[in-house]
Amino acid sequence: MEKSKHMPTFRSTIKNTISLARYNMKIIFGGKFIYFILAAFIFFLVFGIVIALESSNMNIDEVYGLLAFPAILLVFFPSVFGIQSDADQRTLEIIFGIPDYRYKVWLIRYLMILFLVFLLLFPFAGLAYYALISFPIMKMILQLMVLVLFISALGFCISTLVKNGNATAVIMVILGLALLILADELDESKWNIFLNPFDMPRDLNEIVWREIIRQNRIIMGIGSVVLILLGLLNLQQREKFLR
Repeated sequence: MEKSKHMPTFRSTIKNTISLARYNMKIIFGGKFIYFILAAFIFFLVFGIVIALESSNMNIDEVYGLLAFPAILLVFFPSVFGIQSDADQRTLEIIFGIPDYRYKVWLIRYLMILFLVFLLLFPFAGLAYYALISFPIMKMILQLMVLVLFISALGFCISTLVKNGNATAVIMVILGLALLILADELDESKWNIFLNPFDMPRDLNEIVWREIIRQNRIIMGIGSVVLILLGLLNLQQREKFLR
């Protein structure tokens, strides 16, 4: 009897949690979630076919590069346009009225985005595994999530400074192009955020390469945490967002 009494409460809690998650995801992606999944899948499919046709002996480092862009694309819109989506939905005033809102709303949404991208990477990685080359799927996804975490944290932090999705997107694209231009200079550097952990240089010792990867991941992890905290700190200045 006691168990049956608590079952409806538990079910209603799960139902409310799912409904709240759907509502927040709808705001985060501005109702365009399916389009970003389709765009990521089309990019993955087209470039996967091109790589398969051009490369007679495919390596795991090429798969990392193939999966990196869809991963960035999936996290780019919600992290860059999150604040503008709330402004468009007229929910900023509500959010800023919640005590400690930056922890209860923005941080939870941010974690939801990361978890969703993490789940979506599995079918992409699975397709690459069966269609292109076998590789450790979990290890690949975890390495990609380091890049996803840093890119999303950077986009979130800049969006709290600029307070406009389009302007933030332009800044992110410019920064991305600048980093790509410097990619050759930073190719084997621990400071390269686009460092491919599966592309070990032939003239480099394996132990040295592993240390570079370890330091790179630590730097990106710490950088991501700092950027997220800066973004949350910027959201304290509610007057600048509600003008």
